[in-house]
Amino acid sequence: MHYPGHIQKAKRQIQENIRSVDAVVELLDARIPITSRSYESDRLFHNKQRIVVLNKCDLADPMITEQWREHFVSLKLAVIEASLMNADARQFILKEVVPLVKSRFFEKRFMVVGMPNVGKSTFINRLKGKKSLAVGNRPGITRGVQWINVSQSVSVLDTPGILYSNLHSTRTVTKLLAVGSLPYEKFDPMDAFERVLTLITERYGSDVLGAYVGGEFSDYEDFMEKLCNKRNFRAKQGLNDNTRGAQTFLREVASGKAGRFSFEDPVTFYLADDEAL
Repeated sequence: MHYPGHIQKAKRQIQENIRSVDAVVELLDARIPITSRSYESDRLFHNKQRIVVLNKCDLADPMITEQWREHFVSLKLAVIEASLMNADARQFILKEVVPLVKSRFFEKRFMVVGMPNVGKSTFINRLKGKKSLAVGNRPGITRGVQWINVSQSVSVLDTPGILYSNLHSTRTVTKLLAVGSLPYEKFDPMDAFERVLTLITERYGSDVLGAYVGGEFSDYEDFMEKLCNKRNFRAKQGLNDNTRGAQTFLREVASGKAGRFSFEDPVTFYLADDEAL
């Protein structure tokens, strides 16, 4: 699942090319900004200028996103809130990113990094103007680094997506499942469903999912029964298709259809059991 060979290769490629750029643009998922920073940023990027892009902010809790903005600003990092899914990639680079990049020369060069499913490959595809890159939620799908000329004075270096080589923390796994950065098909669907449901209700309470599921619910089983009834998910002999319900829930949480949730905040994050980070 973690493709450690590809991950180590990607890290080496970043280290080999870091001297060629003026800055590093980190694409993070606004719902899990620290958990989606899986690539040991301080060690990899050294003293390079770093610009944080909180992508998918349209799917995140806006109040929590503002807290993350303040957090990164307090660390002396430039921060951009973005929803890159429908953005004009070239205009975003020229208008939002380039003015922040510090360079001693006329030309500005920066590296774009991010873990799978933060929106990097889709964004790079748009920047190039054609579907020349494979897009997916598997680490290592972008096999190597490549330069993209945005203008005569602006060049972007794309890098492979990096995921954790090892995942020890169940809390980290749950958050990655919640935003779609891990393939839910590789997990027991009911276990993944219960973990993500718990993650949401612990942070927001059960009422926040009432409209989504079609009424108040008391526990996992009640939630699933209401969801299957609302969507008419039926298996053989008229029984509820719980697997379909679980996978639908996971997919719609990740896409924001179940609501705008953030799964970590800078106030409580470092108090939680995130030993894998």
